[in-house]
Amino acid sequence: FFVDGANTMKLAGLLLLVGLSAGIQSGEIPDGIGSYVTDPIARHTACVVDANMPSVCVLEGYVTQAVTVDYYILTLPEEGLLYETSPNFRSFGSEPLMAPTPIGQHLLPFLVTDPKHQVVYVPPVNKWPTPSAWAMFTFAVESPIAKDEQDRTIMVQSEPGIVVMTNPHRQIAGSDFSLANSADGWTLSGQLEVVGGNMPSQGVRHQAVAWGGLSHYIYGVDEVQSLDFATGIDLAKWYFEASPQVFYRKELVTAYGGYLRFRFRSQYGNFYELNDPLDWVTIECESCDTGQGARIIRFIDDTLRWIGNEVYVEFHLHENGRWSYDPLNSAAEFTYATQCQIAAILTNVSRIAILGDFTRGGEGIALDDVSIVAANASEQPTYPLTCQQGCICRHNPALLHPTCC
Repeated sequence: FFVDGANTMKLAGLLLLVGLSAGIQSGEIPDGIGSYVTDPIARHTACVVDANMPSVCVLEGYVTQAVTVDYYILTLPEEGLLYETSPNFRSFGSEPLMAPTPIGQHLLPFLVTDPKHQVVYVPPVNKWPTPSAWAMFTFAVESPIAKDEQDRTIMVQSEPGIVVMTNPHRQIAGSDFSLANSADGWTLSGQLEVVGGNMPSQGVRHQAVAWGGLSHYIYGVDEVQSLDFATGIDLAKWYFEASPQVFYRKELVTAYGGYLRFRFRSQYGNFYELNDPLDWVTIECESCDTGQGARIIRFIDDTLRWIGNEVYVEFHLHENGRWSYDPLNSAAEFTYATQCQIAAILTNVSRIAILGDFTRGGEGIALDDVSIVAANASEQPTYPLTCQQGCICRHNPALLHPTCC
């Protein structure tokens, strides 16, 4: 069939629903509300954007067959403007980069006409970048890969792909604690009440001073310890808990292959007597593994040590980053997390915790410049294709879905 413009998307969606009821093999495995299109795929990606600078972003799609692929903008960024590329840029690669008018809400879904499926994002005018991304938008790809019972071609639309416009440092989410605004939403967990139980722990605190490489940082102290007298190990450890408003966001799906970074320093403590194990960073996803939940942990090991000095550390959000996958079963052993286990957790992060309780006695720990950073532009898209196509779900082996990884 032949349809022009944005109406293609509406008609394709209608035909797809009709086709599924007729038993079309379209790449979608139906299972009620859990159905998920595995072919084609709109790849999640991140694009770096400087302040006051238009930036070209390439949309990536995948289809198993050698067919045409159309790209459609589904939603627009909440901040800044999105444009088509200009004829001048398409032909000669020169300015102006974008078309005269931005893509408007009334034009959605918008068919991208650039043959290289490029768009241009313009950030808010005269605005400083924040420690997090500027904005995000979604797109979908369409391909004629299905046929009905009369052998007529039907367009199949992918699930939405996420495009994140990072700040100039490739940061997707971050806290620099430059303002004394309730520690940017960070809290402490695992702290015990002081002796007598009549005074709660003071929780996270903010310091508006510079100390070495730290400048305007937060810190926590271990006021009370509960030790196992046989081993001397802390029975309850305390953690820095990331701000839900800043870090629990769908944009983190583009963080695979990137890094979690922060600055760390001890204020006091005996770092010759350490707790064991030392789970320095924990990332969780409540909805993963068919709703059973999933957790990855980066433990202190022979390749990663800390003795209380000031460090700027980064943890590779990749299958080679030595992340351990928690079996959530005390009778089972930890294993190294696979790429799909890590990717699935980044798809819907529900907790990020950084260990503060390193020593068996009391300690004070300072934290600054926490950020989740996307991989280099030359490596995009980095979210594994096989993982975005989905994993077999435990509750229904006939269903593939990324949250089942």
